[in-house]
Amino acid sequence: MANSTITWETTTVTDIGFDLTLWSKLNITADYYYKVTDDILLRLNVPLIIGMTAPQQNAGKVENKGWDIGLDYNDKIGSFKYRIAGNLSDVKNKILNLKGINETGLTVNRENEEMYSLYGLEATGYIQPDDYDASGKYLYANQYGNFGPGDIKYKDQLTVDTNGDGIPDAADGVINSSDRVIIGTTIPRFTFGFSFYGEYKYFDLNVLFQGVGKGNGYIYGQGIQTFVEGGTVQEQHKNNWTADNRNAKFPRLAFNEPNNQQNSSFWMKNAAYIRLKNIQFGYSLPKELLLKYSINRLRFFVSGDNLLTVSRFWDGFDVEAPVSNGGFYPQTKTFSLGLNINF
Repeated sequence: MANSTITWETTTVTDIGFDLTLWSKLNITADYYYKVTDDILLRLNVPLIIGMTAPQQNAGKVENKGWDIGLDYNDKIGSFKYRIAGNLSDVKNKILNLKGINETGLTVNRENEEMYSLYGLEATGYIQPDDYDASGKYLYANQYGNFGPGDIKYKDQLTVDTNGDGIPDAADGVINSSDRVIIGTTIPRFTFGFSFYGEYKYFDLNVLFQGVGKGNGYIYGQGIQTFVEGGTVQEQHKNNWTADNRNAKFPRLAFNEPNNQQNSSFWMKNAAYIRLKNIQFGYSLPKELLLKYSINRLRFFVSGDNLLTVSRFWDGFDVEAPVSNGGFYPQTKTFSLGLNINF
């Protein structure tokens, strides 16, 4: 179906900020903003009797609010010149209106939640032998398939309304799609960067760090299933649950069993990180040695990229691709030697 009445989205922004310079050395920039976007295109439900795909309509509304701050300091001590700079940003995202549309899947959009929130079961650990009575009966909510000790245990959410007030107040004793909840967000809360430049006579040094202060990451598919979906077995996959290893990183090895393959908070981890993005060290020849060759500057340098990353994310996965099935090639360490000549 076509919709001849659709229009552009409308964004309204309120921003309060200031720029400050002190002692001709320190520069400070700060902003607080509140942004609301209306008339976001959505595909709302239409009666199935129409027999055609629903058109896009101007229906969604989203807000973003947060702040940014940047600092830059320049100074010198004798022959040593240096510059230190840093920035920090915070953003809170919230969907205000989706006209009642509730998406399903790993990442979803839900009213009063952040865009592209992670949606799944709430994992509470592993099923242990102690979770069975003397006759071998499991004492908690039934999980998926032929579950057993070493499989992921999921929380039975309140999905049953026992008193008729429209508010779920009891669990039904079975783990299924009704037990899925918002378990995290893919939008990082804090992002930051830090750089340093130093110069002493003929030597110079550049250093750049960047990272995320608060965020969630998730792996799925071949990233979590050993030997299936074309997944490559990694060293960490040896750390599976056994009776003698009950605090393992991965659940028990099980073939063609669905319980551990469900989208859940078990596969979500802290995606905060700090990365040494680049470091470069250079040496420039004295200008008096270059005059007779009509060269203004000749500089040798050695550079390294992605030399260090500190995070608690899954080993072998790129924390900058926080929702991944392992199909992303990881960030590589790169070393370079170079020569700059300016005439």
